[in-house]
Amino acid sequence: MRKDDTSLSFCFKQSKGLKLINPNENLVEVYKKKSKSALNMLNSAIEKDELEWILDISYYAKYFIVYAVFMKAGIKSEIHDCTISALKLLFVDEKILHQSTYDELEKSKELRVGALYYDKDFGKEEILKRANKAAEFCLEVEQILDKISEKEINQARSKFNLLKYEGAKNSKNRLPKTTG
Repeated sequence: MRKDDTSLSFCFKQSKGLKLINPNENLVEVYKKKSKSALNMLNSAIEKDELEWILDISYYAKYFIVYAVFMKAGIKSEIHDCTISALKLLFVDEKILHQSTYDELEKSKELRVGALYYDKDFGKEEILKRANKAAEFCLEVEQILDKISEKEINQARSKFNLLKYEGAKNSKNRLPKTTG
């Protein structure tokens, strides 16, 4: 996905992309538990100075608590880039979550992908900076999650439907690509 893509059209077209489902409190609790488990594992990775694992685990601790918000709103996404883009458009832009939530998760993902797939060395200081933000990040998102109102859930779901409709409408209005 392009950074400037604000339509989510790619995500709506993917079989594992964005879908509306019924809100699921059981899955909210599952993802909160996964986030807490990742935070516990993060402490172990820090103690053992396992820098790559620190990046992975701190990212997943953050991702899981954000995904709990998605389950609370009944929005499913199995593509991380789609989840993070939808976080911005459905929850941050609608003032349900803070811009800093999106910024931190996006930065953590960039570092994780860079280290995992491109063997980039971001330095111990930057890696520990992301890790040290994980517990506070998760606590902040969980506190918001526990207070999300039915009105806010409906607001995010309405925006989802609007973006999906606009994306479908825009893709139908495009001219086919020509060669030559």
